[in-house]
Order: sequence, then structure tokens, then C-alpha cells
Amino acid sequence: MAYVINKSDGTAFVTLEDATVDNSTSITLVGRNYVGYGEAQNENFLFLLENFAHEIAPVKPIIGQLWYDKTLSVIKVYDGTNWVALGAATYSADAPSNPGTGSFWFKSSSNVLYTYNGTDWVLVGPETAEGFATTRAVSTTLFSSTGINHAVIQLTVDGTVVGIISNATFTINSSNPVAGFSDLEAGLNISSGMFLNGNVKGNSSTATVLENLRTINGVGFNGSQDITIKASTTNKLESGDYITGSDFDGSSNTVWSVNASSNNGIGTIVARDSGGDFAAGTITADLIGDVTGNVTATSGTSRFNTVEANTFIGQQLTGNAFSSTKLRTPRNINGVAFDGTADITVTASARTLTDTALPNTVVNSNLSTVGTLTSLSVLGNITVNSNLTVSSSGTQSELTGIRNLILTADDGTDTASARVIAPDVSVLAGTGANGGLVPSTDGDVDLGKTNLKWDNVHGNLFVGDLQGNADTATLATTATNIAGGARGSIPYQTAAGTTALLPAGTPGQVLQTRGTSGDPVWGSAAFATLEPGAYITGEIYKGDQYRSWSVDATPADVGATVVARDTAGDFSAGTITASLSGNADTATRLQTARTINGVSFDGTGNITITATDPNKVPLSGGTMTGRLTLSANPTTNLHAATKQYVDSQILGITVYYGSANTVGYTNQVGSWNNGSNYFDVFPPSGKTMSDLVGFIPSIRRVYYAGGVDGNDQIRCEYEIRSDRVRVWVQNSEQRAKPSGNFLSIWN
Repeated sequence: MAYVINKSDGTAFVTLEDATVDNSTSITLVGRNYVGYGEAQNENFLFLLENFAHEIAPVKPIIGQLWYDKTLSVIKVYDGTNWVALGAATYSADAPSNPGTGSFWFKSSSNVLYTYNGTDWVLVGPETAEGFATTRAVSTTLFSSTGINHAVIQLTVDGTVVGIISNATFTINSSNPVAGFSDLEAGLNISSGMFLNGNVKGNSSTATVLENLRTINGVGFNGSQDITIKASTTNKLESGDYITGSDFDGSSNTVWSVNASSNNGIGTIVARDSGGDFAAGTITADLIGDVTGNVTATSGTSRFNTVEANTFIGQQLTGNAFSSTKLRTPRNINGVAFDGTADITVTASARTLTDTALPNTVVNSNLSTVGTLTSLSVLGNITVNSNLTVSSSGTQSELTGIRNLILTADDGTDTASARVIAPDVSVLAGTGANGGLVPSTDGDVDLGKTNLKWDNVHGNLFVGDLQGNADTATLATTATNIAGGARGSIPYQTAAGTTALLPAGTPGQVLQTRGTSGDPVWGSAAFATLEPGAYITGEIYKGDQYRSWSVDATPADVGATVVARDTAGDFSAGTITASLSGNADTATRLQTARTINGVSFDGTGNITITATDPNKVPLSGGTMTGRLTLSANPTTNLHAATKQYVDSQILGITVYYGSANTVGYTNQVGSWNNGSNYFDVFPPSGKTMSDLVGFIPSIRRVYYAGGVDGNDQIRCEYEIRSDRVRVWVQNSEQRAKPSGNFLSIWN
């Protein structure tokens, strides 16, 4: 009776047949009545006792297995993907490969500690720049000239203090000097030999004002703040049609109004009253929208897009009605009379069908001819009265998904039959654990024939007599070596079916071929040269010996050389032509031009400003100082929206998520089973399926029952039904219920 070996979580791991062993893990699992079980069992205990101590990790690990790494002298555990060190940091120059989340690595080349966050190695400390002296912020104390210790932070780069941060102002005592520093201010202090580069926010001693004071309409301006200029203008702004008020010349405040009224006043612009109404004489216009009141037309033709009324009185109506309860003249639909008063059932000819798929309720048919099938799933046997051709096409075609294939040819006198057997059937039949293609009767079927040969036959092991010559061989039954020759000799063909040996050449020579016209020979190697070009120093490189090249660079002002920075990061040069950024101690112009009453100003010259209305918001740009209130919610894409509208759209959204196991599982290859491998997601409380906005399923866990090979598949699909969402999670060759995750959004 076979043993069923289970894991700690209760899932089946392997079924052990009688008198067999399983070597799929690092230890040997012994079946009932296996001869020689004692050696395997004792070795198992020894392996477990030493935690598989070796320089190389076990090749068949399982989750939770321990291994003692003899190279690093640490114990590791297998997490299903990687071997993770336990209770110790890995000490090495290079980062460990495949670390587990939370692992530690002490880098031996720089003596710093890292931890792994699941994606990257994160520095724990201390901070450093490899290859350089101390480079980090260092907390320390400095003794002042008044005899008081102060806590400071020194900003150190390659062993040089470039900045000091202090919360007090003091003078450094000569007993603990720091190069480049003497008197410290509260805040950030920079070494006397270094500078700040880039934009600085805040005030400096000279950089916040212009070097030269500029006047704007006689008002002094040095760039420290914006100014507003009021000025009169020689060109007046005159009031035109429908404007009341005197002309404006900028010298005094003037009020203009639009000459508008809601009354029917001649020569005024129409304005709505507090109720949104206005009066007028005759209005000639195309009306769009709702119109109240009576319409009287004594002549001409009036056209409306949509007319809704309770009663029509007058002549007969023509055209199409918006809806009706009955057709005036019944019409036949596939021969069945229909006047709209009742539902009918219409039969249809198969030649008139227009859809591309039959519903799954159609299970029987008597088709005599079938066109090209893109997919065919058969649960039973297929019987063919004459010839059967099974083929596939495409650049990478192959036959997959056939669970049990039996090929039989009968000419009426004799029968030849072959079949493909599955691995489990093959084991029971004694033909091995991999399955195979076998004849029904031993020695009764040939593979190929004299004039119909197979092109290439691939296999790991051939059992039986082989005839003919092999192109290559790792072992022959009648020859273990090519006769003759000496150490270093190389075999080659002198003619078809004839092999000779080429003696070893002089050390350093290379093998050269002469094509099919002659035998290969030894000769001296010929190499192309790599020559140093502009700004490169060194000898020509041919590849036959080591060479050292350098870039011709220096921090000194030397012509025809590349610029290199010295140890302080500086270099010398003649004239430098470039765009320089940052703030100078003083400036002749502003880096960012400012606008004064809408006129651009950068400090390079005086400007004259004409007056503008400071209370007007421009059509482009500008800032409102008060709140903007919209009249209604947006109705088209480019309408502005209020916070109230956005909040109302978001408040009604419900996100519902979770995970579940399927109701059951099946173990089959080549097709899906929708009747078992699923779970259902119902609407959350207070919601219906009409509220569903979005749904995303994903695979949480699957369990394989056999080896993963070319006939295995996996899926995660869903279907929205009237009262639920059904999710299928399935893989072929299952051994337990799969499970999935889901995320849904509801109005």
C-alpha cells in the first residue's frame, strides 16, 4: 500500500509506492518494503544533524529547510526562493545575492552596515564615501575662547571640514582649532576658502539689492520689492456708446457704468432684473431651450425638433410618432405577424444567423461539415472512418492539450496502433516515469521507413541496437579514443567518414582553417591595433600584452589638455566662455525679470509705466484676492468645478476588497473546469450590481500536483452576473484548492 507523505500544513507532498524511494528533496523518502532502507534512513538523520553542511547549497530545497554554509560559517534558511542567513550579518566586499527582507550585510571594504528592505540595500551606518577619507556630518564639541564647550555638527568631505552648524555664536579656542574657521555664527558656517553656489533663499549682506539704484517714473527702485506707479496719461480713455461717465485721463478716480436696464427703454442695453427677467418689444431670434406662453403663427411653416403635448387638436398628424401602442399595418417577421401589441417568438434559419458564437445551451447538432476550427475540446473519444490528419501551423506550432491520444490504422486486413501514455499510466505499466509513445503490441510498429525517414531524433538515452554513424558521441560501445596522436592533438576530418589528428602547435600559436581546400594549420596570431588619439597618452595596444593609457588632463592652465579638478575640486584656465548661474555679491541686472504694472524690468535700465486698473483680473494669468463663486455644477469637459461638486462625486465611492478560496478544485490538463474552480464576490451592504464601477481579480496561491512542463496552464478570469461577480482561479495538475484576491469599486 502506497504512503502519502504530507507537509506540516497538511498538503500532500508525494505518494510513495511500495519498494520505491523519492529523491525530490535533500533527504531520501523510503517506501514500504524498500530493500536497503537502513542506509538511507541513517544518512537522513546525519544530514539533518549537520544541517546539510557544505560549501554548496542543497540542490532540492523546500521552504523552511536549514543549511550550514561552510564557506561563510553561518546557518541559512530557505524561504521558497532564496537562502537567507539567520542571526548574523554577511561579511563580504560584495552584496549577497538573493537576500531576504531584513538581512544584514557588513561591507568589509568600507566597514559599513546595510540592511535589505526587499528591493534595495539601505545604509545603516556609518555614512562613508568609499576610497576617500571621512565624508559625512560628524557630531562633536568645540571649546570656545571663553572656556565653554559647544555642541556642533561638522560637515566633512574627504577629511576636510567644509562647514560647521552651531546653535550659538562664539570664537573657537586655539586649543581645538579647525582649519578655515575662527568666529562662528549661530547657524551654518562655511569654510573661509569655500563658497556657496546656486540659488540662496533669504537675505545676504549685499545680494538682495541692485548695485545701481534705478528710477521708474522718478521713483527709486533697487530690486528689493515690487512697486506700483500711479501716473496721468496724455492719451485719454473716452467713454463710447452705452457707457456713462466722464473721460478718464489717469489724474483722478472716475466711475464708468453700462447704460443698461431691464425695462423696455429705447437706446439702452438689456439687463436682467433680480428675477432674471427683462422687457422688450419685438424679439427676432432662433429660440433654443424651453419657451413658455402661446405661439401664434398665421402663415409660413414652423419647425420644432421635439414637440411634447397632452392633446393635439386639428388636422391629421404626419411623420413618425415618439411612441405608439400598435402598428397601423401588421408586419411579418420571419413569417410571424407582429403589430406591437404582444411579444412573439421568431424562428430563424441557420443561414440568417449573424452572431459569431453559439450559446453554451446548444449541446447537440448533426453537422456533416465543419469549417476551420480555432479551438476544439473533446471529452470522449474521436472515431474517424477513413484518414485522420492532426497538424498545427505557425512559426512555433506544436500539438498541446491532448490528454490521451491513440492512433490506429486499419486497412481491412491488419491493424497498426500506437498510443501516447501519461506519466502515471507509464509508471504502472513499468515503462518509466516520463510517459511515452508506444505501440499497442511489442515490436509491431516502426518509426519511419527507408524512404520516409525522420530528420532529427533527440533523446537522452537510446536502448537497443543503433546502426549507422553518429555525428558526435560522448561514449561509444566499441571505441574509447581515436588511435594515434599525442597530448594536445586536435581531431579533424580529411574526407567524409575519415578522421585524422593535427599535432599540437607551438605555444602561443592559433588554429587557422583553410576551408574545404586544405587541412587546418597552426600559425601566428594577427591583431588589429588600437592607437591613442587626441588627449590620450600611452603606447599602441595590439592585444598581445598589457598597456596603460591615461587622459592628458591637469588642473593647471596648460594648453591642449583636458581640464581636471585638483584635490579641492578647483582648476585653472584662461578665458571661460559660459552661462553662469547663481547669485553674485552685487549685480547689474536681476536674474529673474520682474513685472511692474505689467512691464518687464530686470534692472539694466529705467522704464516708464503707464497706469493700469489694479482691480481688474487679466484674461491670462493674474491672481484673485477674493473667492470665485460658480453659478452651477459643470456639464461639459472644460467647465470649472467647485470643491462641493468634487466632494459629492467622491463621497459615494466604496472600495471593497478581499481574498477567498475556490469552492473546489479539479486535476486536469488541457481544458478548464468552470464548475468547481471558482469563488463568488457579492455586492457590499447597501449596494447592487448596478453600482459596480470596476473589478480587478488576481491569483493569490495555486498548488501544482506534478512537474511543471509544456502542457501546464494557469488562469484568473471573472464574469459579471446579475447578482454577483464569479472569479475562476485554476491551474492544471492541481493538488489543493487555489485562492485569489479581488478589488472592486462601487458607486
